Amino acid sequence: MKNKTAVLMAAVLLISLLNTGCIYGEDNDVDHIVVTDILDREVTVPNNVERILGVASGALRMISYLDATDLVVGVEEHEHKSPFTPYQFANPGLSELPIIGPRHGGDAEMILAQEPDVIFYSCSQVDPASEETMDNLQTKTGIPVIAMDMGDLDGGKDVFYSSLRLMAEILDREERAEDIIDIIDDILEDLHERTKNIPDTEKPSVYIGGVALRGAHDILSTRASYPPFEYTNAKNVAGEIGTGHAFIDKEQLLEWDPDIIFIDSGSYENVMKGITNDKSYQILKAVENGDIYTVMPYNRYNINHATVLANAYYVGSILYPDQFADINVVNKADAIYGEMVGAPVYSDMASIAYGFGRVEL
Repeated sequence: MKNKTAVLMAAVLLISLLNTGCIYGEDNDVDHIVVTDILDREVTVPNNVERILGVASGALRMISYLDATDLVVGVEEHEHKSPFTPYQFANPGLSELPIIGPRHGGDAEMILAQEPDVIFYSCSQVDPASEETMDNLQTKTGIPVIAMDMGDLDGGKDVFYSSLRLMAEILDREERAEDIIDIIDDILEDLHERTKNIPDTEKPSVYIGGVALRGAHDILSTRASYPPFEYTNAKNVAGEIGTGHAFIDKEQLLEWDPDIIFIDSGSYENVMKGITNDKSYQILKAVENGDIYTVMPYNRYNINHATVLANAYYVGSILYPDQFADINVVNKADAIYGEMVGAPVYSDMASIAYGFGRVEL
């Protein structure tokens, strides 16, 4: 009888502990949760994450969108050397954190030294890391590694949103993620509404040159699907060559002869050197008419989504001044930066990479 009573009392005590959470922790129902990352890997992560790292191109930017840079305990080496991105200007303390290795993935031992709870690893087109890469780093460090992808705001928007929501779930930033998604969707809708009814016959032809791809390039580096052109329904002469980044021939640019040329200011010196030194460019109507304008860098260790959206308003104001007459492009850029990375950093960006403006030849 005594044995039966003891067993019964033990069962009651166990149920009581389960109901109060004492088995799994005082504040949480469970110590860990299981999530599925962008590579369909099931990863077990702590329920209360306090220390994180973002490795490879775009991971730290995504963390900044979630207003979670206060949890970052180390950064890749280049974050100390080239603080030229909006999230770095908005969060200058990042460049003072311990170094966790070189760019595009860091170093396992240096990562482990910072004792993060979770590692967010970008596996975008810029850093096409595999499932094996994630598993190897996780095995070497014993720390959960979450694969995510910056995507883009065109065909890859669902990937971007999925990654943002995944990270938000782990970091308890779900509301923030939905706010960012709403901000982006509202901006894209506004840009489309302003430009959707403009007849093609009233649109100038446009071209973007100097688009960075693992470094600066000349005017022949472009994008067939340059997002600010896509968002404003612009007539991009390079659209006929497909999608994504492309290096074109000089003869092709001369044949297109766009009405207006925009320069990605991350490659400003390269582009201007080419235009100045190569006389064949002087016959381009955009050069003859002085219709060349700078936009802020599209890429800087992966896509600068906030900058892309700010650039779109400037592009719209140049192509369709009537439709954007109510927009002060500098104020709009600062508003976008403030919402997405936490500070109005247009002047900082313009100071190192040229802001919005007409190029004086």
